[in-house]
Amino acid sequence: MTPIDIRKYTGCLLGAAIGDALGTPFIGLSPEQTKASGSAGTFLPAREAFSYLIPVGELGESEVSERLLAGQWTEDVQLMLALANTLIEEGGILIPEAWAHSLVRWLNSEPRSFGVSTVQAALQLRTGGVLWDEAADPEGGGCGPAARVAPIALVFPADANQRRQAALTQAEVTHEDPDAHAAALAVAEAIALVLPVTSAALSHWDGSAFLTELHSRVSAASPHYTAFSRCLLLARTLLEDDVDLPNAVRVLGTTGWSREAVPCALFCVAHSPLHFESLLTEVITYTTSTTEAIGCLVGAIAGALHGIEAIPMHWRAGVEEAAPITELARALYALTQPAYV
Repeated sequence: MTPIDIRKYTGCLLGAAIGDALGTPFIGLSPEQTKASGSAGTFLPAREAFSYLIPVGELGESEVSERLLAGQWTEDVQLMLALANTLIEEGGILIPEAWAHSLVRWLNSEPRSFGVSTVQAALQLRTGGVLWDEAADPEGGGCGPAARVAPIALVFPADANQRRQAALTQAEVTHEDPDAHAAALAVAEAIALVLPVTSAALSHWDGSAFLTELHSRVSAASPHYTAFSRCLLLARTLLEDDVDLPNAVRVLGTTGWSREAVPCALFCVAHSPLHFESLLTEVITYTTSTTEAIGCLVGAIAGALHGIEAIPMHWRAGVEEAAPITELARALYALTQPAYV
């Protein structure tokens, strides 16, 4: 396998953080409202995203802490970084018990604008009443596991079996619905597919072949992933029929449900792979209800495709904790080097 440029690792993690932070102020706004603001590519304070204090008791006892500031990201990036740290602490192995412990630490550290399935699983794990494989929300079909899965792909870019097992395991701790598992696998595979693409090959990169390969890998993994896989085929059909991004996004859906958010994000990358900045700005403009999660997904995949140098400097400078995220990317890259093999 051709060595992967470390700048792709940095691009992936920073891209996810930037996409989340850009999207957070526009959650729930229509494309018309976003365009009228003229600020889809600008870091702004959140309107309705907060950090929370969650006491030992029930979720209903949570207290709102602080509104998120310009450049800050939500729980999707918090958990992506927590997953990265877990992998680094365990020497590049995903140990479910360690990941469960990381979820409890996240719960105790003011989670931001969180998904219910993940926080409920973390609450159960915090009490010690369940094991890691007993905490998942039976109805958890959201895109949270997909939005945080990038570090798995970065640690196992060439090991399909390890990548698949780790991507699914980290999802299974919080979400029981097969859609969430399939979505996490799809994003891990997407990042693994784009990491080796060179800048010279980018102009010839085939988005339809990309979606076809993702459908093949996900559908082969389990018969329970059939419904999700059909959504990947819909994304490919829209791409091959040359449907523009705003209309395709409307057809695919923009809620936090895995069957909508992840195929939507994958379509966006496949449709507009050449320019990171214009792609992410379009995504923020046209994805409405879950702008931050889809921005995170697109940012991670497009960042892995392009590398850090394609991300505008003002975004790199304005996003929260850019330097620590860069160090995490380097540490993940180090796990893939011969000294660790």
